[in-house]
Amino acid sequence: MFARRYLGRERQIEALFETFQAADGQAMHPIQISRETGLDMHVVQQRLDNCPELFVRLPRNPEGLVRYRITSSASVLDVAEVQQLIRRRARSEQLQVAAAVAIVASAGLIILLTVIPSTSLFF
Repeated sequence: MFARRYLGRERQIEALFETFQAADGQAMHPIQISRETGLDMHVVQQRLDNCPELFVRLPRNPEGLVRYRITSSASVLDVAEVQQLIRRRARSEQLQVAAAVAIVASAGLIILLTVIPSTSLFF
């Protein structure tokens, strides 16, 4: 259906962004970020990969390590603006989930309303 990239993960993404801000925008490996934030390394890597608006994956260095950095468009934003961006994206995903639930419920109601009259003819 769609991927929830921000909904329910706002604090993790904010922690990642703040870690990059504290490192003065230097490129960091997910293990370094994991140590700073206290999050699992796999969770960190998923969040970094799922937020291309904020984080960019750099090519492997000669040692074979993949590092991440804040995008140039996000690096000029203030922390409050980034928080607002994250909240907007999470709100958008919340509305998408609500719309999907409403569509499924409406389809179920339509099916129910068409089946009930046909079953009551025989009674």
